[in-house]
Amino acid sequence: MRKKILRISWIVGILIFVFLIYKIGLDRIWEYIKKLSWQKFLILFFLRFLYYVFRTMSWKIIFEKYERRLPFVHLLAARIAGDAISYLTPSAQLGGEPIRAMMVRSSNKRKSLASVIVDKTIEVLVMIFFIIIAVSIAVTRIPMPEEYKFIFIAFVVGAIAFALFLLFKQREGFFVWIINALRKIKIKFKFIERNMDKIREIDLHISSFYKNHRNIFLIVFLLHSLIFIFWTGEIYFALLFIGAPGTTYLNSFLILTLGGIIILLPTVPAVLGIYEMTYVTIFILLGLGADAGITLTLIRRILLLTWAGIGLLAIFKQQVRHKS
Repeated sequence: MRKKILRISWIVGILIFVFLIYKIGLDRIWEYIKKLSWQKFLILFFLRFLYYVFRTMSWKIIFEKYERRLPFVHLLAARIAGDAISYLTPSAQLGGEPIRAMMVRSSNKRKSLASVIVDKTIEVLVMIFFIIIAVSIAVTRIPMPEEYKFIFIAFVVGAIAFALFLLFKQREGFFVWIINALRKIKIKFKFIERNMDKIREIDLHISSFYKNHRNIFLIVFLLHSLIFIFWTGEIYFALLFIGAPGTTYLNSFLILTLGGIIILLPTVPAVLGIYEMTYVTIFILLGLGADAGITLTLIRRILLLTWAGIGLLAIFKQQVRHKS
């Protein structure tokens, strides 16, 4: 059943993708793409590399509260590998986080996984924080149908509730709470039941971070916020390089942040079709043109697939090393 649903979602995603390309027109898209020289593409590639470096720095700060220091390059490879799996699976950008923990040469994998979960949680909280800012700007400054405003505001309310709930439950024992909730409705998994002690240990490691390292939490939150601002710059330069009309830093921020709503939801691998439709809709709302929106998504896909390939190579290299 799961494979059937995934196959159908793939087909729907491809149909949406093809329809958008057809509706907008290849000639209009090509007019933008041909403005992107290989030198400009290399700049975007390097900006994405810096993005991974900064994200690894934030994780390293947390990781070293649990484990011994490891070479930065080792953590960077794990970070890129995790993002590769997250991008290529329909997992709301979460599928690669266990891979990130497994890639690390750690003396205690449960501590390693706890550091990954805390880092990802702070990243999500920062994204929610900026989504709230973006939605506030959008509903007050951008003319849009009332139903769009209602959807955005409803998402913000839900996101705030989710953020508060997530923080509270992680302090008390998030995974054990989920397992107990499933038990109440008669759902049990033998693998989970066999590993309850390990799961409780992970919960304790996560909880102890929030209780004992509040200053580190604030530092990492600030660092992730700066990373988000840097990420906005990456979008800004991509739009600038293709000569998209109405390219401003504020518009780039709104495009990235409002488009990030779809990234938080589990859909098809690489959110195929859904990603393009979301960005095209945002570009139309901002009055920037659907053709520029679809072109940006194509460029982003090429960049992310390239880095996903690098991440998969890192996983393959580690597997070969283990076999040796």
